Formats: sequence, structure tokens, C-alpha cells
Amino acid sequence: MMRILILIIMLLPCSLGMYASAIDSLLSVLDKTIVMRRQYEEEKERYISLIKDELKQGRLTDMERYLIQNRLFAEYNSYISDSALHYINENILIATRLNNRQWINSSILNKVHILNTSGLFVEAMELLKSLPRNTLEGENIVDYYVCFENLYLYQAEYATDRNYVNNYLRIANLYRDSIISLVPEDTYRYVVVHAPQLIDQGKSQEAICLLKNFLPRLKSNTREYAVATSILAFAYHVVGNKQKEMEARISSAIADIRAVVKENYSLCALAELLYGMGDLERANHYIKISMEDANYYTTRLRSSQNSKMLPLIDRAYQQEKEIQQQRQRMFITGICILSVFLLLTVLCVLWQMKKLSYARKKVVAANSQLSILNSELKKLNKSQHEANERLLHTNQTLTEANHIKEEYLGRFLSLSSSYISKMEEYRRILNKQAAAGKLEELYLSLIHISEPTRLLSI
Repeated sequence: MMRILILIIMLLPCSLGMYASAIDSLLSVLDKTIVMRRQYEEEKERYISLIKDELKQGRLTDMERYLIQNRLFAEYNSYISDSALHYINENILIATRLNNRQWINSSILNKVHILNTSGLFVEAMELLKSLPRNTLEGENIVDYYVCFENLYLYQAEYATDRNYVNNYLRIANLYRDSIISLVPEDTYRYVVVHAPQLIDQGKSQEAICLLKNFLPRLKSNTREYAVATSILAFAYHVVGNKQKEMEARISSAIADIRAVVKENYSLCALAELLYGMGDLERANHYIKISMEDANYYTTRLRSSQNSKMLPLIDRAYQQEKEIQQQRQRMFITGICILSVFLLLTVLCVLWQMKKLSYARKKVVAANSQLSILNSELKKLNKSQHEANERLLHTNQTLTEANHIKEEYLGRFLSLSSSYISKMEEYRRILNKQAAAGKLEELYLSLIHISEPTRLLSI
């Protein structure tokens, strides 16, 4: 169990991401479809113009005119109620003129359908009561019960008192029983009637299975697909599956726009869902488009439904817009304050850069002067070096001269000492000769001694 719990916790973010991705993807498709809705309308108008061109041909029989106007009614049925009502009234006149009871009944039932969707319930009831039940045959009998079912169903949607709502739904379900008993089970009409009945009976899962199995048989750009997915969304709402409900609502809204269905409910219901989710911008956009469609079709029922939601969504949207504007103003104020600080910082940086530039210039000047001084010092050092070399050479020369002088002086002194010793020796000899009275020898000795003395003087 612990492993399973951990696995669920690990997979939960992934599942939430997939949910958000699927919804966002569908909403993106819806937004693109809304942008293109004018093109869809233009295509529909071109097709209607082609049918009208057939109606303008001369010499048409009443039967041909009736069939062409029936086609125009089918095109205007969920597009413009006034135009649909116009052509169905024309067909009632033709059917009456031809005294074709089946056509009269069919046209009156078509008119009742327009009156129901327009919210003219009293008039619709009077027309239904005017129809002789015993004259209805085949498909008209089913349409007759469908008109009654829609009449009470729309009144239930329109009513505000819960007692009236429950009563209308009860009667609508009785007519659903009649319809189901008359149509085959594998038909569109059976599915869209039986599925809501299953939901009312508390069998929403059965309704979901019934609708999901039948949807692949419908084209995604048709009113039938929009109706089926709208009922499917309601079934998911009952069982509490918000993701599937949202997906079905979006698919239904996309189908309504592509099929140019102005009498729609899905876009309004989707706006209500988005309002509950807090996506007020989209909710406000969608509810206004839904209101525009309702006014275009001229239906009181859808206008009433939209008018209930529009003020709530618009008020919430305006409040959120005001909050966003306040945040924006605060953001702008913050940006302005930061800009002022940034400007001051820039000015301070510029001032510091100016000071730095001035200091750099002074440093450059000082470096230039220092370079000059270095150059002069190098020159001075070079001169001093040369002087030192000359002085060293001079000292060396003097040292050599002193050495020579010392050597010569030493030799001189040595020589002088030698002469002095010899003179001292001669003196002793002379003293001896003088003392001995040897004058002749003394005289000769004096002659010999004068020569060294003379040489010494030299």
C-alpha cells in the first residue's frame, strides 16, 4: 500500500500537467476558431445566397418553392430566428394553399421549434394545441413530442423557482418516453433524448457510454455534434469529472462556431466554468461572444442565461483588471524609482569615471615626467658610469705609477744604503790610514772615494 501511495504521489504532478496541457490545447483551438468565426459566417452566407438564387428563378411551382424555403429554414434555424420564421411562415401559406396537411403540420412544428428557442413559450404552446393530434403521421409525431419536450425543457432552463423547474423537467421526461418509444435506438434523436433521461435517473455513466459510443458517427463541425458533446459535458458535471466536462464543453463550443450556430449554450456554460476556475479574461471574452450570438439570433432564453452570468463575470473581470492596473502602477512606480536610482548611479559612475579620467591623466603626466626623469637619470648614470670608469682608470694609472715610484724609490734607497755602507767602510779605512799615518795611501783612497761620491750625486 505504501508503494502504491508513493507511486500515486509521483504520478500526480504528471497527471495534473497532462490535464492542464489537454485543456490549454483545446482552449487554444477554440480561440483560433473564434478568430475565424467571421469566415465560417461568410461561407454560410454564400451558401444561403446560392439557395436564394434558386428561389429567384421564375416559374417555380409551389412545391419547388416550398422545398427551397425548407432548405433556407434549415440554414437559418439556428442562425437567425427572424429569417427562419419568415421562410417557415411562407411555407405555412403554401402548404395551406395546397391543402397539404402533412406540410402544414411539419411547418407549424418547425415554427414551434423557432418559438421555443426564441423564448416565446406561450405562442409555442398555442400552436401546438392548435394541431389536431389525429392528423399527425410518421416523423411529424416524433417532432410533435420533441417540440413539447423542448418547450418544457427550455421553460425549466428559463425558470428560477425550483418547484417550477422540477415540474417542467418531470413533464419533459414524459415526452422523452414517448419519443424513445418511436425512434430507433441507433439514431441521433434517440441518443440526445435518452442520454438526458438517463442522467435524470441517476445513470450518468450509462449516458456517458451511450454518447461516447455514438459521437464517432457525427461530424465534429455540425450542430448535432455540438448538442451531443453539450449533453456529455452535463453528464461529466453530474459525476464530478471536471476535466472531461471542460473538454466536452470546449468541443461543443468549437462545433457551434464551425457550424455557425448562434442559438448555442456551450460558450456561455464554458464561460461559467472558466469563471469558477479564475480565468476571468477568457470567461469575459466568451460570455460577450455568447451574448452577441444570442442577440444576433434574437433568443430571449439564451440572452437571459447570458445576462445572469455577464454582470458577475464582467464585474469580476473589471475588479481583476483594476487589481492588475494597480499592480501595474506599482510596478511602474517601482521601475521609476529604480530608474531614478539607476540614473543617480549612472551619474555617480560618470562622476567617478571623470575623476578617474582626471587622475589617469595626472598619472599619465606623472609617468611622462617620470619617464623623462628616468631618461635623464639613465643619462646621468651613464655619465657617472663613464666618470667612474675614467676615475677607475686614473686610479689604476696612479696605482701603477705609485708602484713604479715605490719600486724606484726602493731601489734608490737600497742603492743609497749600499753606498752609505761602502762610504762607512771607506771612512773606517781612511780613519785607520789616517791613524796609521799612511798619508800616501790615504790620498789614493780619497781619490778613489771621490768617484763614487760624484756618481752618487749624479
